Amino acid sequence: MSEQKLGGDWRSKLDVALEFSGTIDLVGVGNSIRGDDGVGIEIASSLRRKLRGAGGLKVHPTAQMPERLLSKLASTAQRVILFDAVEVDRPPGTIVCRKLGESRHGFFATHNVPLNLVPGLSARLDDFYVVGVQPESLEVKEGISQTARAAAGTIVEFLVARSEARR
Repeated sequence: MSEQKLGGDWRSKLDVALEFSGTIDLVGVGNSIRGDDGVGIEIASSLRRKLRGAGGLKVHPTAQMPERLLSKLASTAQRVILFDAVEVDRPPGTIVCRKLGESRHGFFATHNVPLNLVPGLSARLDDFYVVGVQPESLEVKEGISQTARAAAGTIVEFLVARSEARR
């Protein structure tokens, strides 16, 4: 996958998020029966198996309705990285990383409620980062596309490598 297809600067933005010295909470969100909307769940599941708390990265169980967990994290966590399918009008499989506060409309076109409207989150938008993958399809079906799977694998490899440096 080319650097242009991957969105170019997502790695440097994610590196900034990972510079935080405390525990970083990782959360995968999405809907596993809506095709590529399950990419966040795929990323979190892979990270759970591979990281096991390494490098101060705490992976939370995946959530199809993340509002309650995110509201709790807004009051307790210091740094949160979310993984999800995002609509950014780029080719499928494009990876982006932004602070939630930098995203327009809460960043998510694939959810009913923009995440910046979750109770408690609006005051913490600069502490929450979103690593998103442009979906190929959000059709009702089990499993994500090969394009989304490749992007998820790239994100997981990057985070596993960075977790070693955080030890």
